[in-house]
Amino acid sequence: MLKKLSGNIIIYGGTNAIRALVPFLMLPILTFYISPKEYGDLALIEITIMFLLPFIMLNINGAVNVEYFRRDNRQEYKQYVMNAIVLSFFSFLFTSLLLYFFKIQFSSWIDLDSQWIELLALFAFLRVLSTIILVIFQASERPKLYAYFSIAQTIVDFSISYYLVVVFKYNIVGRIVGVYSSFFIFMVLALYLLYKMNYFKEKFTFKYTKEILSFGVPLIPHAIGGMILAMSDRYFISYYVGNSEVGLYTVAYQVSAVLLLISISINQAWSPIFFRLMKEKNHIQINKVISILFILFLFSSIVVYFLSSFIYEYFIDIRFHDSKVYFLYLLLGFTFQSFYFLFTNYLFYYKKTSLLSLITFLGAIINLLLNYLFIKMYGTIGVAYATAITWFFYFVVVVFMVDNIGHNNEK
Repeated sequence: MLKKLSGNIIIYGGTNAIRALVPFLMLPILTFYISPKEYGDLALIEITIMFLLPFIMLNINGAVNVEYFRRDNRQEYKQYVMNAIVLSFFSFLFTSLLLYFFKIQFSSWIDLDSQWIELLALFAFLRVLSTIILVIFQASERPKLYAYFSIAQTIVDFSISYYLVVVFKYNIVGRIVGVYSSFFIFMVLALYLLYKMNYFKEKFTFKYTKEILSFGVPLIPHAIGGMILAMSDRYFISYYVGNSEVGLYTVAYQVSAVLLLISISINQAWSPIFFRLMKEKNHIQINKVISILFILFLFSSIVVYFLSSFIYEYFIDIRFHDSKVYFLYLLLGFTFQSFYFLFTNYLFYYKKTSLLSLITFLGAIINLLLNYLFIKMYGTIGVAYATAITWFFYFVVVVFMVDNIGHNNEK
């Protein structure tokens, strides 16, 4: 089992490393061709799209992943997946109308041009089918297919973005068009793959709608909480200091997020094995692997810390080197987030999504309060303090909850 886990970690880790090369390789390009102010604008556009994604996707990716292990009838599972995709499409239409009619208000709230506001829902929906097909590959333990799909999308993304930014000098517009052109191309490919895998040949039904929504909707506050944590720091900096400082902060965020790349890759390889071991009630093996992964995350954090000087020296324009002040505290936050991932798998398996949402939402409120207090007390470095403290809160609370759930299920 450990051998298989190690092999899958290598595949997922390598794949995610290549996927991360796009934003990573775009760092020297974007920091050379655009100003810190423009980089801050780009960051706000991206995180706003990510904020909308839970409302459009309805967290169907989580439901599709868990149901693969809970539903032995493959025909029913395929019907379940198609039902979930259709629900996401209806949510996209509703969100698009909402943004269209209130684009002026949204534009004033988040300081984006109203033309961008009209496109945000579409940008979010373009991510849905790519995400679903990757979840199916992951759940069915086909990491090579996951790798081929992801790497191909990465190559297309980088190629279009590089061409538009460097050759045509389209700045942030070129980057956004590059990203979402690739998502459109691979949305079409995902549709084709689902067709070839006979997902469209099953009789369509809405009978799983209530079940899908009961899983996904309670997770929306969880996703919103996560987005608040990801977004609020930059909005606070934008409001109190300006988008130039947002650009600096975002660079530090991306460098420290190398650890997040590692932890996500490991969790992608581990979660299907975890769900199977939970079904078999093999808790001894689970505890053994979690202990190993805990140490691995800690070691990875130390490695990223020592690599940061090299990354700044060779990949980031000197105009952005002042962002180093944020790096250590953001890295600490991502370390706690990596530990947190190991225990949220329990909550997904036991379908305690409402509990997870409550924890995340409370954490988001704490993060907002800390951002407000710390930016006034310590300046912009305060938002980095707030991020680290909030992820520590998430980690401790989730461990406590999982321990209680485990004891209750043993009785």
